[in-house]
Amino acid sequence: MIREGLSRLRFFFTGKKRVEVDEEIQFHLEREVDANIAAGMTPAEARRRAAIAFGSRERAREECREERPSWALENLGRDLRYGARGLLRNPGFTIVAVLTLALAIGANTTIFSLLDQALMRALPVKDPNRLVVLSFAGNVDGHTHSEGGNSAGHRHEFSYPMYLDLRDHNMVFSGLIAASPANAGVTWNNRAESVSAEMVSGNYFTTLGVGPAEGRLLGASDETAPGANPVVVLSFDYWKTHLAEAPVVGRTLLINGTPFTILGVAAPGFHSMVWGRMPAIYVPLTEQRVLMPEWDFLNDHRSYWINLIGRLRPDVTAAQASAALNPLFISLRTAEFAWLHDQSAHARKAFITNAHLNLDGGARGFSPLRDDVRMPLMIIMGMVLLVIGMAVVNVASLLLVRAATRVREFSVRFALGATNRQVLRQLLAEGLLLGAVGAAAGLLLAPEALRLLIRWMSTGSPDQPAFSATLDGRVLLFTIVATLAASLLFSLAPAAQFWNPKLAEAMRQQSGNVGGTSLKFRRTCVALQIGFSLLLIVAAGMFVRTIQNLRNVDAGFATDHLLAFNLNPDLAGYPATGVAPVEQRALDAIAALPGVKAVGATDDQDLADDDKQGDVQVSGYTPPPNDDFDVELPWVSDGYLQTLGVPLVAGRYFNAGDTATSQKVAIVNEIFAKHFFGSGVAALGHHVSRPERPGTDAVIVGVVRDVKHTSVRDPAIATSYTLFSQAERTTGLTYYLRTWQSPDAATSSLRAAIANIDAKLIVNNLRTMSDEIDEDLMTERTIALLAATFGALATLLAGIGLYGILAYSTAQRTREIGIRMALGARRGSVVGLIVREVLVLAGAAIGVTLPLAWLATRAVRSQLFGVSSVDPAVYGAGILIICLVALVAGIIPARRAATVDPSRALRTE
Repeated sequence: MIREGLSRLRFFFTGKKRVEVDEEIQFHLEREVDANIAAGMTPAEARRRAAIAFGSRERAREECREERPSWALENLGRDLRYGARGLLRNPGFTIVAVLTLALAIGANTTIFSLLDQALMRALPVKDPNRLVVLSFAGNVDGHTHSEGGNSAGHRHEFSYPMYLDLRDHNMVFSGLIAASPANAGVTWNNRAESVSAEMVSGNYFTTLGVGPAEGRLLGASDETAPGANPVVVLSFDYWKTHLAEAPVVGRTLLINGTPFTILGVAAPGFHSMVWGRMPAIYVPLTEQRVLMPEWDFLNDHRSYWINLIGRLRPDVTAAQASAALNPLFISLRTAEFAWLHDQSAHARKAFITNAHLNLDGGARGFSPLRDDVRMPLMIIMGMVLLVIGMAVVNVASLLLVRAATRVREFSVRFALGATNRQVLRQLLAEGLLLGAVGAAAGLLLAPEALRLLIRWMSTGSPDQPAFSATLDGRVLLFTIVATLAASLLFSLAPAAQFWNPKLAEAMRQQSGNVGGTSLKFRRTCVALQIGFSLLLIVAAGMFVRTIQNLRNVDAGFATDHLLAFNLNPDLAGYPATGVAPVEQRALDAIAALPGVKAVGATDDQDLADDDKQGDVQVSGYTPPPNDDFDVELPWVSDGYLQTLGVPLVAGRYFNAGDTATSQKVAIVNEIFAKHFFGSGVAALGHHVSRPERPGTDAVIVGVVRDVKHTSVRDPAIATSYTLFSQAERTTGLTYYLRTWQSPDAATSSLRAAIANIDAKLIVNNLRTMSDEIDEDLMTERTIALLAATFGALATLLAGIGLYGILAYSTAQRTREIGIRMALGARRGSVVGLIVREVLVLAGAAIGVTLPLAWLATRAVRSQLFGVSSVDPAVYGAGILIICLVALVAGIIPARRAATVDPSRALRTE
């Protein structure tokens, strides 16, 4: 069998041996001779007639070679070798073409890798296609702890009791898992830091099919009762980067001051069932009070805080599972409705009748971040596709110029019997060589470009980036397909020129002459490059204007000289009774620092996409039916509003007389006052409280100006500020310092002041307000940066292409220019001739592109802010840049044309 296989392999590459071919030829000749002799011919005449009938022996040998299975590969190899020699003989052309393709393919690979990770890549778990993400439709009543990702009819947060009921009473899942994010203060070898954590169900790793890198992972026995399971699993990345892969199994890790036993380390590559969540540690959900001591969610049916993913049984489809689960879900909702305060028919309809459970595909996991990055990534991907389109057009134009110098070469080949197919194969082989070398260079550039881009996007963020600088099989396949498509497209340009050659005319041409059709095609290529460049320049201008507008938005308070940081005594293990004194000591210590103008604190940080909303009851106000007016409800210190510089409209600020034992007080903003009372002054003296929580009743003592809270992009919302010293429970705070000098100058003294209080206290996420805004605008900044980069690259390519076509066309018109100058044309008129050609070409391209740019701008208007789709400044700047590039590209050949010696030009053929 092996011998037979080797024989077949030898035949594939070598076919029949020459001696075998000659024996077959001789056999056919002898049969023909015998037939002729039988017909009455003499032996000599019979052999002559047989030889004439058979034809050339060499031709027969060639036909036998062509029948070999490997003949196509041999031809390809021969064409590639010939093409490589030709490209090496023209290093300037080859380097420009390869660099153009490398930059374009590298940019496409980089951006597609981000898009692949965010939108296409499945979770690194066992059989991810059997996973489903649970969400539901229906009203909620109570507390919701959400990361986002919700839409109409799709709420992704469930209560823990609901999870237990669904897990224990379903017949369609082989496993149902739950998870929720948190922050934790961890101490290892007397070194404390704040890390991201994920609270997970005991069956989390088993259901996902994730194994351990060290030790063991959580199991069902590690989720038994609240507070009964102080065990932890480390993520592989955290173990590697923070613990230096030290032996950790069985050792103790302090989490918020509580000792946890380390069970093991999760497998490398796995992070969470939620894409974008990058936890350092995993703890059982039953330890929720340790990680979130201010809340007790485990037994509360009205606290919605965990995400659910199920693994379908092998014989169950998603539709069958949905049909089986919804009756159970409705029955559980009906039981929960009995505990609600509002038992009206309208509330019942919203809570029960309109409720249903959704099961969506979970191969890629659940991800609130995915919805945020989808549109920006699609926009950026569209930009890089324009860049690779420009590269194709640019290389096609270069190949056409090169083809014009090869007219005689291919004419000779046609004259010697070459077919159109053979010439096309040769040109395609050269194009594939260029594409392959460009793709290889692009793949070398892509990981480093990806790494730099990820590092830039994560600058200033305390969280580990969700993206990685790795290229998987899908990215490599995309690069191969893009390379093949690009190579085919730009190879067709010279192929079309040689498809129907006129041999006599071509043989008479000198090297370098070119037909009008080829010149028109090259001008079309340059016009396309100008159009693509203008599209990218307009896009860059729109997003740069967006960034400028967002930075200039009036937040309602001064954002300069403002330093912020997070401090949570809970993470250092302080009991509930010891938190408030530490927070007050921190405020006093910071206020005493030199260079600090004012200090304040809040549990609801500003301009960080964070909110803390709820409904309120206001004395003297009767809400209309079905009124659903949520209010931002931050707890603040008595110096917080003054530190931010929020102007007072009516009443007073908080002061030292507002203590934990005095009357609870509140300050509201103008939107709140106008909604409930019609004016700011009318709000003073009224009471505001949370429904069914009489301990939150506070009297309104002041009204302040509206400020941006969630983001500079979002409008201000109704807000009621209350003192955290009068709060029902204490929690971690964000501190704000107003400094006289640069905020960065206060960081060292700030950290020292906190360390003097307690070395275990963790100063987390220290940043200026400007940094906070930059991080909040990271999506817009990334799009603007990449659009500007791609616009500059496209403009450079267009300039090179325009210069090349003008230089070549000017050289071809040497005789014409010489005649013009011999007849009295001035140099200025010759320069004007070339410049006019440039402007006509650029003007035509601009005229066609402007409507397309307007349509493209309208398509992405959701990502813009304060910019019209016909912004004259952006379009004017884009047109001006294109015209300047066109003039610069045309001035060199124009000046060269103006210096032509008429006598020498007239002798040019």
